[in-house]
Amino acid sequence: MENKGGYLNEIPASGEITILAAVVEKEIRPKRNGGSYLALRLADRSGELDGKVWDNPEAVAQLFATSDVIKVRGTIEHYNDKRQLIIGRLRRCEPQEYDAADFYAASSRDPDEMFGEVQSFVAMVHDPVLRELLESIVNDASISERLRTAPAALKIHHAFRSGLLEHIVSLCSLAVALTGHYRRLNLDWLIAGAILHDLGKIDTLALNGVRFEYTSRGQLIEHVALGLEILEKHCSRVREFPIEMKTVLQHLIVSHHGDLDKGALRRPMFPEAFALSILDLLDARLEQVFGMLDSTSEREPFTPYVPSLERQLFRGFQKPVAGGGAS
Repeated sequence: MENKGGYLNEIPASGEITILAAVVEKEIRPKRNGGSYLALRLADRSGELDGKVWDNPEAVAQLFATSDVIKVRGTIEHYNDKRQLIIGRLRRCEPQEYDAADFYAASSRDPDEMFGEVQSFVAMVHDPVLRELLESIVNDASISERLRTAPAALKIHHAFRSGLLEHIVSLCSLAVALTGHYRRLNLDWLIAGAILHDLGKIDTLALNGVRFEYTSRGQLIEHVALGLEILEKHCSRVREFPIEMKTVLQHLIVSHHGDLDKGALRRPMFPEAFALSILDLLDARLEQVFGMLDSTSEREPFTPYVPSLERQLFRGFQKPVAGGGAS
């Protein structure tokens, strides 16, 4: 097995490096003064790095595909205040040469432990018919296996292995806390919504080599429709499942994005649907914010600009250096 050469968040600010990295993007681009170069986006579980190949870009591009792991040797430079790798040599690695887990981020929590928590939340559901439905879904082997590994997204939030499961557990915990304060809310509905709202993502995203990518069904149908498909399949397995209950669950799924311009098919129309959409946004945004704060140097008071949040994030006032007062 090849030496990984360190993770991308550990590489020096300058100098030569040799490292293994997954190819997220590759594109032949024109140079300003004529000719072309190969632009790469490299990644491992710690982060991403731009790379460039100046010599023989067309020939080099034929040596590997997106999602392959490559061994690269090059020099770290800075362009527009960002590090980039000017690549001198590279080659494609065979699967036996690397540990796939080095190239995708994963939840810090154990997936089996989180799955057990989901089962515990299902056991809290009072309505026996709804509980039977959720048990049928959660304990379906084809669902539970993918749920243990699926991310919640490719980039924005919980974009790592077992991220969807972590997101579901978090929403269930928030639902319990919220219903302790707003006692008119139905905890059964919120637990069901937390489990079902993004469940279609187990069919939307799949591991291709060492990187998650959209499946063909995910591209063509998207996770809301795929989630409704899962719900319909399992409702048919519960004897005389009430159409009213199925309608409530369908609404929780189609309205959880909150607004039509955010991807909701309907705006939330009852309290639990309102609560689910707000909790979903809260959990997604805070996970994204914490991730940006953690990935920014402690020396920087602000993060880089975050396009999806339309702002920079403040890391806090820096402590003054001891003895650094004015003379």
